[in-house]
Amino acid sequence: MTVNHTDDSDVCRRCSLQGPTCCRIVAGQEEFCFPLSKVEKERIQEHVPYTGGFVLEPNSKAFVDNICRLFPGEEDLIRELFPEGKEHFRLAVDTMGTCRFLGPGGCEIVQEMRPYYCRLFPFWMAGTDVIHFDSPTCLARREGRTLVRILKCLDSNKATIKDLYGRLRLIWGLPPRKGACHVKKGF
Repeated sequence: MTVNHTDDSDVCRRCSLQGPTCCRIVAGQEEFCFPLSKVEKERIQEHVPYTGGFVLEPNSKAFVDNICRLFPGEEDLIRELFPEGKEHFRLAVDTMGTCRFLGPGGCEIVQEMRPYYCRLFPFWMAGTDVIHFDSPTCLARREGRTLVRILKCLDSNKATIKDLYGRLRLIWGLPPRKGACHVKKGF
């Protein structure tokens, strides 16, 4: 597999070598991995023909509740998209909780092909405001400390984050912003 890391920021490359990172979870917490839409999964498969990179995960109550916390006020839409008893795809992790696509020099998926959540992290939207998660595993957050400096560390800006967040919502079948018309999509 050809690995291209030239699109990652320096801080992401350094973080991937230090660990823990946003690309690692606590073993046993896999049900809380962010879901992939069908389009994201297919996009990755076209550009990184790697088998074993995806897992079909049940929509457990804990998973759905966790996703609902990220979209306050939209719980009904989230429960419609991720009904308990159904399933969703997520990125696979190894026995240590490391994403299967995390290589020794960083992510093996080029930036524009990565899942939207991966491209957004550590940022999120709260209404119309760009915010950042207070993640102790994120080197950019630790080094940058403030939103403006974290954005700079990651070679990003608020407009890009807003665009990615809107795209994530659309690809899941949510309106591009809270309160807009809902378009149902299947997972």
